[in-house]
Amino acid sequence: MPISVATSGAINFVISTIIILALCLISGLGLTWYVLLYPVILLIQYILILGISFIVSAITVYIRDLEHIIGVVMMAAFYATPIVYRLDQLPSYLQIIMQLNPMTHIINAYRDIFYYQQMPDFVNLGILFVLSIGLLIIGYFIFHKLQKGFAEEL
Repeated sequence: MPISVATSGAINFVISTIIILALCLISGLGLTWYVLLYPVILLIQYILILGISFIVSAITVYIRDLEHIIGVVMMAAFYATPIVYRLDQLPSYLQIIMQLNPMTHIINAYRDIFYYQQMPDFVNLGILFVLSIGLLIIGYFIFHKLQKGFAEEL
């Protein structure tokens, strides 16, 4: 189930990217070869989301109220991710805190390849990739371990 949810979200995101590509062309920015890095960034995002999905979905079966807490956390995470604003518009002490959010690096990478038309920061993306792989492995083992009791809980 977590794989299907994460995959459908990724497919929806890929389809939504068509709008971003159209806006780049209409606004006169055009496209550069950096757009070819899109699948790499998407893969890192997918692995991160899949790892989180494994953990959250497994624990939510046992702790039902977690579903409501996750909704609040997701809303806070949206505002704590520099989507409609740039990270450099914030004071330096907030920039440091915001860089702890893994989605900050993914959004900045997308912004780099589409809007700024430059190479994304592969150091941060590499670190995020390694952490995402670790989170995916941990999430899978948590899901696999807790999966045995899903039928009784549901």
